[in-house]
Amino acid sequence: MTIGFERITIIGVGLLGASLGLALKKRGSKAAITGVGRRQESLDTALRLGAVDTASLDPLEASLEADLVVIATPVQQVIPLLELLAPRLSPQCLILDVASVKKDICAHARRLFPLPRRFVGCHPMAGSEKSGPEHGNADLYEGTVCLLECSDDLAEETLAEARSFWEFVGTRVIEMDPAQHDDFLARTSHLPHVAAAAVAQIVHDSGASRSMIGQGFLDVTRIAASRAEIWRDISLSNREALLGAIRELRNSLDAFESALEKSDAREVEAFFVKAAEARHKVISS
Repeated sequence: MTIGFERITIIGVGLLGASLGLALKKRGSKAAITGVGRRQESLDTALRLGAVDTASLDPLEASLEADLVVIATPVQQVIPLLELLAPRLSPQCLILDVASVKKDICAHARRLFPLPRRFVGCHPMAGSEKSGPEHGNADLYEGTVCLLECSDDLAEETLAEARSFWEFVGTRVIEMDPAQHDDFLARTSHLPHVAAAAVAQIVHDSGASRSMIGQGFLDVTRIAASRAEIWRDISLSNREALLGAIRELRNSLDAFESALEKSDAREVEAFFVKAAEARHKVISS
């Protein structure tokens, strides 16, 4: 399998961007890859690791000759970058992003780009609680799912290019409406981060230490170690959907709390039975 891009610019050389560059090289891409960052230190690390071939602090200059631009920045930087790039890039240049919130970004892109639109909203569901190019991994995307914007103003050829690119680095692509994506991610990703953060704080405030905790705490709170500013931006960008998910969680906890207050063994057990069944159905579907 090959991809037809000769000059690729990756804006953002953190974990996702650096891993993307490494994945492309490992799988035999001959494209010249330019990495763009805000700190020379990060760019130097990406260069040293071989994730990119050249580096720049200027996203526009680095993208002018590219036939593919991938925006791998935190979510709230995506729209300003689209506004910067849209008037200047070649109509043939394909632009992708990796943000975990899609509705506002895709809606803004529809207003910015002429038809046939060459921006496709993407969300490769890969990552780690670690950050920075030093944690880049050529196999980060292998075996993961990439959710791809489904929109009636995207040409099938453009979608096919985006699909082929993500499949090249090892993902399985699923097309999804941007609003549906945000509702889905609010419950499968964003809410779990909020819950993990809350549990971590509760345990800390109880005075517990490493010697007092077991694997359950470590499993549940691993993602709470992620960078706070990234999750601040994600939470605010997906505010409405996340608020809905939080209300659903609160309703579930309220029901469990009521059963517990009444020492209702049947309802308490049913809570855990239903949860186990629900988890099994989700992961086996």
